[in-house]
Formats: sequence, structure tokens, C-alpha cells
Amino acid sequence: MKKKTLTTIILIVALAMVAAVTVYAVANYGTKDDPLVTSSYLQDVVQPRMEDAYALLTFTMETVRADDAASSAAPDPDDPGRLDTGDVPIRARDLSRTFGSFVAVADTTFDVKRGEIFGLLGPNGAGKTTTFRMLCGLLAPSGGEIEVVGWDLREAKAEVRAEIGYVAQKFSLYDKLTVEQNLRYFGRSYGFWGPRLTRRVAEAMRGYGLSAYRRMPAKSLPVGAKRDLSIACALLHHPKILFLDEATSGADLASRRAFWRSLTKLAAAGTTIVVTTHFMEEAEYCDRFLIQDAGRILALGSPGEVRAFAAKDAPGRTIRSIEDAFIAIVEAARAARKKEAAS
Repeated sequence: MKKKTLTTIILIVALAMVAAVTVYAVANYGTKDDPLVTSSYLQDVVQPRMEDAYALLTFTMETVRADDAASSAAPDPDDPGRLDTGDVPIRARDLSRTFGSFVAVADTTFDVKRGEIFGLLGPNGAGKTTTFRMLCGLLAPSGGEIEVVGWDLREAKAEVRAEIGYVAQKFSLYDKLTVEQNLRYFGRSYGFWGPRLTRRVAEAMRGYGLSAYRRMPAKSLPVGAKRDLSIACALLHHPKILFLDEATSGADLASRRAFWRSLTKLAAAGTTIVVTTHFMEEAEYCDRFLIQDAGRILALGSPGEVRAFAAKDAPGRTIRSIEDAFIAIVEAARAARKKEAAS
């Protein structure tokens, strides 16, 4: 009962912080070349959303008060509650998630390595989105364990969220705020102020080619630039893990390839990346990926390993691509379930 009461209080405080920080951040983004946003403009510029609470819950008020306090937001590597992850920042063991009598995910176990691009693939309703949301801490598992950057996700959600970045399928941007204003807003929600915030924002705009769009409202950006801005916002605090949910949805082929090249560079620098995608060919960019259906893992490995598994599982069938492998694996699993149900 006490735990429920505490959770309710935290949520109420978080929503209050969302409203307060939104007004404060927008009202303080103006410069001599970019006039202060008026209070009447605030009413239709920023509507607080769940993503805001997600970011704000990561940090305590102390990290918001002083410029040098932002460094204290980073979890203590020597904390006794933290385990040594080595090169495996994500461990999932016997994960399950039910919604009433419906089993969305069952008996799911896997590891994700440091600097790896790890994909979650599956048909609609397969359980990949549920698994993804559990790894992010956005959805509590019904059973099993998740360890992220050395923390038990059930006990240390704030510590975990301080070390991950999250990009939703529908970019979490404020349309009427400029590129710089969006970056400043997210930077402050991560606990950065003053010169540190200015440096991080400038670094992000240079790194993602956003300088030319600095004063452009997010709603006017090309789709590719919106995606870059979303990722820049998610990486502003230099997280160890980046979660991308259908991030290339709606992009053309050239944009998707450019996007994956940037992800490959990011992973090579040590950032662990977890993605969901409905483009089968994008799985080729993953170091490893898993295929789920009916809430269970059907295959897990590198693109070559999954193709080999599919060829073995479906003898006589030609497996040239990940899409061929995906279809063969899912069809074989469904046929086996149907046969088992009939017996």
C-alpha cells in the first residue's frame, strides 16, 4: 500500500514538474536574435506529454538547480546495488508479460552486448513492441528479470533511465519550437543548465548537421532532419544505450540507408542500440536480431546465422534474404503450433 501511495505521489510531482519546466524552458529560450516567447504563445506551443514525465522522472530536483550538479545525475558506478555488466549492458531472463488472459510475451531470454546493434523483429502482435517497452522501463514485466547497465530494472528505474535514450516512432518533438529550443528543452529536462547546456546543444547541432536549421520550427523540418533532431535530443546526455522504435517509418530508401550509416558509427563508438523495425532488409544492418511470434523467440543470431537456421528449418526452400528467412521461420512455427493444437 505504501509503495502504491509513493508511486502516486511521484507521478503527481512529475506531472507538476512537466508543466512548470515546460513554461520555464520555453520562456527562457529567447535570445537577442530570437525574442522571448510570449505567454499567449505558450498556450498552443507546448502540451506536456508522457515523454516529458519519462525524461523528468530520471532526475532529482537537485540536478536541476546548479550547473555542476548535472554530473551528479549520473549513477554511481560503485553503488552496491549495481552489478558489473562487463560487455553485456542488457540481460533479459525468462521475461513474460500478460494482459488479462492474453500472453503477449513468454519465456524470453537474451543478452545485448556493448556497442551492438540489436534488432527486435516480428509480425504485428508478435510481442516485439511489448518486449521493447519492457526493456525501456516503460512497461513492467509480469515475470522474469531485466538488468540494464548493471541495474535491476524493477528496483532502479530512475538510474536506468539516466543512462538510456529513447526515440519513439512518432518523434517526441515540440512542433512550434525551433531546433535549438527543442534541444534546450530536452537538455534541461536531463539536468543541464548554463554553459554545459550551451555546449551540449552546440555539439548536438554540429554532430547531426542541424546548425542550418537552428531557428526553424520542428514542424517545418524535412523528415530526415526531424529524425536527426529526435536522436540528438535522445543522445544529449550521452546515454550508454539508445532505444529506437520504428525510427525509419515513413522514410525513403536513401534516408533510411543514411540513417543506418549514422547508427553504425554510433555503435562503433560504444553505444548499444536496440531497434524495432518492420523493414526486413534493415535487419541486415543489425549485428544480431531476434524474431518473435506469439510472444516467443523463434530465432536469434546474426543475419547469416538466422538465414542458415531458416534454411535448416525449411529444407527445400530457397532462403536468399532476411525476408525469406523471416517468412520461413514464422510459417514453420505457426504450422507446428497448429499441429500441436490439433493433436
